[in-house]
This record gives sequence, structure tokens and C-alpha cells, in this order.
Amino acid sequence: MNSAHLILSNDHSYNNGLARKLMAQHGIRPDAVDTLDGKTADVNEINNALYTDSLIAQNKAVIVNNAEALKPGAIGVILTFAQSPEGNTLLLMVSGSMDTFKQAKFAGLNAAKTIKRHTLAGKTASVFIQDYIREHATKITRAAADMLADILDAATWGIVEQEMDKLSTYAGKDGTIDENTVSELTFNLNRSDTFQFVSELLGHRDAAALRDLARIQETGGDSVMVIGAILWKLRQMVTAKPRDAALRNRMKRIYEYSYALRTGTIRGPLALDMMTIELLRGKLY
Repeated sequence: MNSAHLILSNDHSYNNGLARKLMAQHGIRPDAVDTLDGKTADVNEINNALYTDSLIAQNKAVIVNNAEALKPGAIGVILTFAQSPEGNTLLLMVSGSMDTFKQAKFAGLNAAKTIKRHTLAGKTASVFIQDYIREHATKITRAAADMLADILDAATWGIVEQEMDKLSTYAGKDGTIDENTVSELTFNLNRSDTFQFVSELLGHRDAAALRDLARIQETGGDSVMVIGAILWKLRQMVTAKPRDAALRNRMKRIYEYSYALRTGTIRGPLALDMMTIELLRGKLY
């Protein structure tokens, strides 16, 4: 049965992972895949790819990258294909330009109920972790999953997948990922420069915090991990003082930086610098 999917994401690891998952669900072998570029593919190429049976396998896949560049004629072919249940072809249209699909020429694709849409918009690290757990049947405690979600709050799917792969390998085939495993492998909460920076920052030790930040940046520290560590620490503080409105406001503001980092509105190092300055100037305190 034919199947069409539109993947709107500029996270290549997410796109590739989703493509692998969908091809596995449809029983498609890696050598039964045609890959086209929406910038250059014409109507004939799209037609041939969609309607020519694979010589090596019963089911086949067609991946169209840069789908935002598809011409109206090619879009018409795709719409006809998506409405035809007969066949054994999986079509994956991939684009990192979500805004482009608001153009009039994509109205049919956007409205077509026979084309399933996938997008990273609004997804959090917690959702990514749960997706990974379901897909890989990973054993992880609720506390460990929550802890990892806080640490990786601003992360992309690729970072989450990388960390989960690492944790799963460490835990072993039948093992369970717990808080100690997350603490030990994702970053060492007791000895790392990251945790030292968080302690200095939240303790209002300005000079020490700036010194720690400079050291983290000099050694190529990941802004995602640092902001995640601050969120993790603040969540602990909020749990201890659930009625502290000021504390909740600080956490909300840092989540805004986290969101800006995840969506690419602010680059990682700049987001970390801006958040640090805001904290040290007392705006969050």
C-alpha cells in the first residue's frame, strides 16, 4: 500500500532516524531506495521514481530532499500518488524550511489527509526521550528519564539519541538506566566544570562564575549541557521550595533561553552568555 510522509525539520539526525523507522515499518531494504533532490527533480523523474517497481525488493522507498523546491507539476504528481492506495511505495518528502510550506503552491500538500506530517516544532527533550524508549524498548527509571530531560532540555533529537545510545550501551541489554548512570555518563554532577559553574552562578559568586564560564567555553563545553544543568539544579530547588514564586520565575526565564537555543533563535554560546549576565545582574533574583 502506498504511503506518503512530509518531514519538516532541519535536524538531520531526526530526519534520518525517522526515515529509518518508517522504512523498517514498511519492510523496505536500504538498497531499495531512490533519492531525489526537489531542486532538480522534474515531473518525469518523480513519476518514474514513484511508479517504477523495485527490481530487488517488493517494497521500495522514494526520498525527496529539499522538498520546498518542488515545482507545481511535481507536487501534482505527488498528490495523485498520495491518493492512490494501490502500490508498495513509501514516499518521504524532507524539508528544513517549514515557513516555505505556507506558500500557495503547497496548499494541496498541506491539506492532503493522505500525507502524514512530521515536525520537530514544539517537541521537547522529554518527548524525544519517550520516543526513543518506545522505539528501542529501553529500560529507564522515571527519575532517570526526568533527570535526563532536564539536562538535555535544549537538545536536538540527535543529541538525545546520542546520549540514549550511550546510556543504553552502558546499562547493557537487560539493564536499567538509573539516575547514577545518567549522572556518571551525561556529565559528572559532582566534579565537572559545568556543575561548579552552576553552583557559583546560583550562589551569586560573580567572579568565580565568570571564570568558570570562560573555562567551559575555552574547553568547548556544550551550552545545551550547561543550561540543562542549571535547569536540573533549579528543579531541585523548586521541589524543596514549591511556593517560592521568585524561584519559579527564574526557572521560567531560563526555559525561555532553553527554547531559544533549541529552535536556533539564539546560538548556543550567545544564549549561555546572555543568560549568565542576566543572572549575575540580579534580574532573575
